[in-house]
Amino acid sequence: MTAPASISIGGVPGTSPRPTPQTPVARLAAGVSRRSGTALAALFCAWSGVWLAVWLLAATTVLGALLGFSETALGGGGLAQGPGAGVLSIAGGALAGMAVGLLTALRDLVIGQPLQLLASLAAGLAVSALVLSAIVWLEPGWLRLGGCRRLSRREAARLLPLVEAAAADLGLAELPRLLMVDSGSLRVRARSRHLVIGRGLLEEIGDDLAADQALGAVLCHGLHHWAAGDGAGEQWVLACGLPLAAVYNAGWWLAQQGNSILGLIGWVILWPAWLLARLVVQPLGAARSRRAEYEADAAVLAAGRGAALHRALSFLGELEAGRSGWDRVLADAHPPLELRLEALEETG
Repeated sequence: MTAPASISIGGVPGTSPRPTPQTPVARLAAGVSRRSGTALAALFCAWSGVWLAVWLLAATTVLGALLGFSETALGGGGLAQGPGAGVLSIAGGALAGMAVGLLTALRDLVIGQPLQLLASLAAGLAVSALVLSAIVWLEPGWLRLGGCRRLSRREAARLLPLVEAAAADLGLAELPRLLMVDSGSLRVRARSRHLVIGRGLLEEIGDDLAADQALGAVLCHGLHHWAAGDGAGEQWVLACGLPLAAVYNAGWWLAQQGNSILGLIGWVILWPAWLLARLVVQPLGAARSRRAEYEADAAVLAAGRGAALHRALSFLGELEAGRSGWDRVLADAHPPLELRLEALEETG
């Protein structure tokens, strides 16, 4: 396959529909490579023991603040020095506690036992590779357990011609398996071997010619993600950060139950997962995620479907927001919808 001329879209130079891998193994390797930085961050956060370091850092910070308050309130007439002195004392105690926690964590995690750290990361990497193999191999079963199903005859009659036309525009010789999920989802989700289409997308977008053009553009966008290995790359990030993702999803689920006690328990016990996922994994993966989105938009644009994608995005809104807590961590790293629309307008 020969790539069209390079396109600059979304402020990212050279985001063109590049030649895509044409075999399952090549797509898997491309996805792992494209998300390697995010996967390494997830691996470190999930398998290095940094979890305990975050708890230690928080505990020493709170302890330092309490000691600063005690010194101000009880020691040496501190209250007579005015409220400003008390605030400074508490802040100083918190900073001192944070410094102690940070130095202790670095000593215990990196300096004191470097071989143990490397062994933990190596073991985590080996387990992650096995988990990814299982996810890819058992993907049809996992997706069906998650509520996906085969297409009905009516759905196949509408979707298959659109997918085949989009694949021809992208120069793909192979198609993923199509599955439908019966929910209000408006997403077309790329996995390593499948393209999962939300039933809500078909219901919202309509069934006239303009709707088919918009639906074809959305499918083209999803096909590029699949062909470039982005679905496999997200699965690799999940495999590397599986312990972190599991705890994050548990805390997110507890917080969504509408019970204040359950929500408080969830966030008090599991908040380090939120901190690591949102402040470490997500920022480190944001640049790669944004580039992948703009590359897929550029591929749709080069296929002559830019106006149809613009209509679809304008009408439906963001198509790929995550459902679970961990999905949202990855989805929130995508570029804002308005910037994608602006980029499509500027380039075509």
